[in-house]
Amino acid sequence: MQSIVRATALVAVGLALTAAPGRAQQPVPQPKIVYVNTQALLDVAPGRAAAESTYNKESAAWGDELNKLTTTIQTMISDYQKAEPTLTAAAKDARQKAIQAKQQEYQDRQNQLNQQAQARQTELMGPVMQAVRDMLDKIREENGYSLILDQSAVVDGDKNLDITDKVVARLKIAAAAKSDSSAKAVKKPKDSPLE
Repeated sequence: MQSIVRATALVAVGLALTAAPGRAQQPVPQPKIVYVNTQALLDVAPGRAAAESTYNKESAAWGDELNKLTTTIQTMISDYQKAEPTLTAAAKDARQKAIQAKQQEYQDRQNQLNQQAQARQTELMGPVMQAVRDMLDKIREENGYSLILDQSAVVDGDKNLDITDKVVARLKIAAAAKSDSSAKAVKKPKDSPLE
């Protein structure tokens, strides 16, 4: 009895496989996967230079502020060391506490400025990164790529799958177009055609 059940099951499986020959023979579409060097893209992205320049100017001011606090602390320590032999225990204690308070002020301000710097960098670079993402998405759609990876995620791969140069060229064109449109917006129209 079991051999009849097995034979029936094998026939049913065989019929199922032969009944759908188109399904078994259709090729499975292969995903198109490429990769890019994201840092190279960011280096030429429209607006990157302006964002970086603005950030550097602002961060220089923050650095100057911290340098002034450092100088104040160093002066306080130097003055304390010079006066220490003649100070009373209470005066020594008061100066040490003042130095510690200034050092704590420095640490607090440094933390605050680091957070402010990170937020500002994100704010300035956000549009730049969005421009790169938009360009990658556009190229992915145009070329039918299934996936674009960052080069750092690729352990080994065919160099022909690296589309960095293609994207860089397109970003440079976009940057030039943005620069041209900005320059045209700055030009002032003449008041009168007779001038």
